[in-house]
Amino acid sequence: MTLLVLFGVFALTLYSGVPVAWSIAISSLAVIAVGLVPLPPAWFAQQVFNGANSIALAAIPLFLVAGGIMNEGGLTRRIINLCDDLFGRIRGGLGLVNVATCMVYGGITGSASADTGAVGSVMIPAMTERGYPKDFSAAVTAAAGTLGIIIPPSVVMIMYGVITNTSIGGLFAAGIIPGLMLTVTFMLTAYWIGVRENFPKSDTRPTVASFSKHLFRALPAVLMPVGVLGSMLTGIVTPTEAAFVAVVWAVVVGGLLYREISWGKLWKVGDETVKLTGAIMIIMAVSVPFSWILTVEEVPQWTAGLLHDLGAGYVVTTLLIILLLTFVGTWADLGPTLIILAPIVHPIGLEVGLQPYQLGLIFVISGGIGLFTPPVGTNIFVVCNIAKIGVNPVTRRLIPFFISSNICLLVVAFVPATTEWLPKLLGF
Repeated sequence: MTLLVLFGVFALTLYSGVPVAWSIAISSLAVIAVGLVPLPPAWFAQQVFNGANSIALAAIPLFLVAGGIMNEGGLTRRIINLCDDLFGRIRGGLGLVNVATCMVYGGITGSASADTGAVGSVMIPAMTERGYPKDFSAAVTAAAGTLGIIIPPSVVMIMYGVITNTSIGGLFAAGIIPGLMLTVTFMLTAYWIGVRENFPKSDTRPTVASFSKHLFRALPAVLMPVGVLGSMLTGIVTPTEAAFVAVVWAVVVGGLLYREISWGKLWKVGDETVKLTGAIMIIMAVSVPFSWILTVEEVPQWTAGLLHDLGAGYVVTTLLIILLLTFVGTWADLGPTLIILAPIVHPIGLEVGLQPYQLGLIFVISGGIGLFTPPVGTNIFVVCNIAKIGVNPVTRRLIPFFISSNICLLVVAFVPATTEWLPKLLGF
């Protein structure tokens, strides 16, 4: 009865147009109000406070500020120029430039939507101007933009770590190999499409002087994720302290070195960060009582017992987890998906033999795939708005990227070394 009320009220309020965070809060309060959980309303308030009272969550606005400052400070343009020197001469090379830029930019912002919007606003018009089909330009940006949550630092990994009590530093280390693997896979997919459809390539051969100039200009920005992650993974700083280092680095590079940061741009970065952080913190806060009710009602144990009775072993359970996360990811944003499913799926995955960081990356990659999968793929709508194109042609172009990314997901799911080797090497 408790679960019926919990999910019934949640579904009713959600489909009535109530924002997700408030739907989660109202459904938890409804369970308390009808007496199914013998606790006072004050308990709900205490749990909501505890949900936001985590020092690890302070890293989220700091990483978002660092990424915003670097973008406003001319980071995107400098990275694109450097990547163009490296890949522009290849057939369909701007597709590879797009992916490479998203990889580097994603290592700074930690946000898929920020990555997609920042890179897409520059790359999609540039690719269209050079003769690339607009639907392909939008599709490769939508897919590669998900690298922002897989290449560390990652806002989603921070949220997952807080919800499941998994080491955030370990998750960051675990995301490096899968992130690079997805980057190479997206590049090969873009190259294959470019050769097959005879996309243009740059007629200008980059010179040593040109490459050196672009490398010198982009190097302070490119080295930022290396320095920040290096200091954190070696144990010098915590993830939250690493986020502060990222902000200082961004201010020095964007404001003093590049000299493209104005007070107006800083205000814009602050405004966007406050809005996004507020939305994330509200979701994280109301998730605690919601997750507590799921745990008390033994939903994870019941689900694990059902799978055990059905004879579902490691392989079948892992495939079911992937199917569930991918399906839900096509309809719901990553925040609500984590809040509802992580408390249920995390213990089940550990019980069948999945490793903690491996399970975390399955969550993150599946969620990333959902961001460019219709009908509610956020990245699709971002690039369609930039490119001024319909959803259907972009969706068709995304099919090869959907297939290649799922291949990478299966490798992560069934080859634990891809996520466990590096964290163990670094002592996590």
